Amino acid sequence: MREYSPRRRTALVLTGSGTSGAYHAGVLRALDESGVKLDLVVGSGIGAVGAAFGAAAGGAKLYGSDGFWSDVSWPAFFRLRPALRITVLLLACSFGVFLMPVVLALLAGLLFPLVLIVDLVWPGVAGRAGAALFITPSLLRAPFLAALALPIFVLCAAFLLAVGRLWLTQRKRLGEAFEWLLDPGPARARLRDALWSIARGPAIASRVPQEAEVGRKYVSLLSENLGQPGFRELILRTADLETGGALPFVLLDDAHRAAFVAARSRGPRSRLDALPGAIDLRAPGCDALLFDAVMTGLLAPGVAPVRRVTFPKGGLFAGESHRLTEAGLAGGSGLAEAIAAGAEQMLVVTAAPEEARPLPRRRGPRALADGVLATLERQAVEADLEWVERINRIVDTLGHKTEDGGRGWQDPATGRVYRSVALYVIRPEQRVLAPLDLDGSEDPSTEVRATTDDLLELGYLDAYRLFVEPVVGAVPEAPERAAEPRAQEVEL
Repeated sequence: MREYSPRRRTALVLTGSGTSGAYHAGVLRALDESGVKLDLVVGSGIGAVGAAFGAAAGGAKLYGSDGFWSDVSWPAFFRLRPALRITVLLLACSFGVFLMPVVLALLAGLLFPLVLIVDLVWPGVAGRAGAALFITPSLLRAPFLAALALPIFVLCAAFLLAVGRLWLTQRKRLGEAFEWLLDPGPARARLRDALWSIARGPAIASRVPQEAEVGRKYVSLLSENLGQPGFRELILRTADLETGGALPFVLLDDAHRAAFVAARSRGPRSRLDALPGAIDLRAPGCDALLFDAVMTGLLAPGVAPVRRVTFPKGGLFAGESHRLTEAGLAGGSGLAEAIAAGAEQMLVVTAAPEEARPLPRRRGPRALADGVLATLERQAVEADLEWVERINRIVDTLGHKTEDGGRGWQDPATGRVYRSVALYVIRPEQRVLAPLDLDGSEDPSTEVRATTDDLLELGYLDAYRLFVEPVVGAVPEAPERAAEPRAQEVEL
C-alpha cells in the first residue's frame, strides 16, 4: 500500500446510523481545521448528512455551536404521528374518567379521620353529609358513563372518517397510513433549514423553499464551485427497496464521471445516456432529488418510514416511484463507489469500534433496534474493509507497475483495472452511544452520562490521534527548490 500523499485523489467515506453522524461531524471538524485535502466525499447511512455538508464547504453548519448536531434530542428528530398522538390523548381521557371513582374513594379514605373529628365537634353533621352522598351515584351514573364512552366514540368516529376519506381520495396509498408510528417531520425540517443555509449562499430569503427547490439550489452551488477550496465531489448512498440494492446519487466532474461509468458499466441503465446503476444529480430533473437522498440518512430501517421518490422521465427508472431508506440496509459502506470514482486513497470514518462490545441497553423495542442498526453498520464496514484489503493483496501480488508509481491489476472476468488504494480508518476504541441514543446514555458501570456533544468531541480527538498527527503530520514537506544563481553586474 502506498504512503499518504496530498497529491493523490483522496476520498472521505462516512458510514453509520443515527448518532454516528455526530462522530462524523467531529472528524470533519478536525480535517477542516488541519487543512486536509479532500477531493470526494461519500456518505452512506447517516453519513449522507455529513457528506452533504462536507462537500459544499458547510462543515461549520454541521459541527458548529448552532449546527445540525447541536442541541440534539429525540423530539428534535422524531415524534409520534398526529393520528397516534390524538389516539393516545383520547384513550388517556377515557382511562382518567375510569379512574375517577378510585381517586374519589382514596380521597374519602384520607379525609375519614377529619370527618370523625368534625362529628365529635358537631354531632350529626357527618351523618347528614353521608346521607347526601348516598344519592350521588344515582345522580352521576349517566354523566359518568357518557364521559367514559365519549372519547372512545370520538376515536372510532375519527378513525372511520379518516379511513373513508383515504379510501375515496387516495385508495392506492391507504396502506401507507398504517406503516409506521413515528413521524420524522422535525428531522426533515431541521435538515431542510440547515441545507438551505448552505444552498442559498449570500442571498437573504424570507422563508425556506420546498425541499425540491433546496436540492436544486444545492446542486447548482456545488456544480458551479467544484474545484474551489472547500467544495468536493459527492456520492450519497441509499437503499432502494424496489431493486433490493444500493442506489447511489452522484455529483462528479466530467473526467471522474467517465471513470465511474466505466467501472459500473454492468449496472442497469436508462434508455438515454445515464450513469449505470446510479442517479446523476446533474442530469435534468434529478437535482430535485438531492434532499430525498440526504433525508434517507435519517430514516433508520425498521424505525422511521421510507422515503417515496418518483424519478424524472428520461433517466434511470424513468417515471417510476421507489421506496428509499438508509443505505445500511443494502450493505456496503461506500468504498466501492469511492474506488469507482477514482479514489487513490480513502479515509473511512465509522463509529463502530474495532472490537464489538455489548450495548448498555439490551431490553425493549428501542434496544432491539439499536442492536440491529449497530450490527448492520459493523457488517457493512468490516466487509468493505476486507474487500479493499483483498484487492490490495491481489494488486500487490499479480499487478504490474503503473506510470504513476503505483500498481494495477486487470480483472480477467470483467476487464476492470484495479489499483492499489491507501486505506485509513478512524473509529473509536469503544461505542459511547447506541445509534438511537439521541437523548444521550448513561454508562451503568461508571454512571457517566454521554451525549452527542461528547461523541462529536470524541470524533475530533480520534481524527487527530489516528490520522492527522501520525499520517498527515508525518508527511515530509516538499523541499524548496534552491534559487538559481543570477549574474550580477560588476562595475570596474
